[in-house]
Amino acid sequence: MKKLLTTISIGGLMALSSIAIAQQAPEAADSSNRLEARLQPVIAVDASGQARLDNDAGTANDRFTAEVEIAKADFPELGITPGNGFRDEVVELRVLRGGVLIFSNRLQFSRNLVNDITFETDLRGTAAPELRAGDTARVIVNGHFTLRGRFQVQ
Repeated sequence: MKKLLTTISIGGLMALSSIAIAQQAPEAADSSNRLEARLQPVIAVDASGQARLDNDAGTANDRFTAEVEIAKADFPELGITPGNGFRDEVVELRVLRGGVLIFSNRLQFSRNLVNDITFETDLRGTAAPELRAGDTARVIVNGHFTLRGRFQVQ
């Protein structure tokens, strides 16, 4: 009987330690990763930007933001007309995985600064893609492929 109780106690202790280990694992999975792509010029224009997917712990598709700045000196090359408020310009962010389009969204005009203009988007919920490190972001301005960057864990 004593041998049986010892075996049960050891078995119970092993079961409790397995439960404790299992309870610790989700905490590690809850850690938040932020993917970000710094967008660099593809053609000879002074444009820059970033695209970012911020995941809070335990969520997916939580928030996606993108911002693109375009120098006013490059308006002619990109077909941008300054006289009408920039709302007619088509600035599109595309995300590709292995060359296949997984996401596309038009950025909205947001700021007119002294030397450049800014377009941005802020998506929340399921409208944001589930991005992975290595996905490629591209920005098309009025039909011109202007910026490119690869998403990395930040």
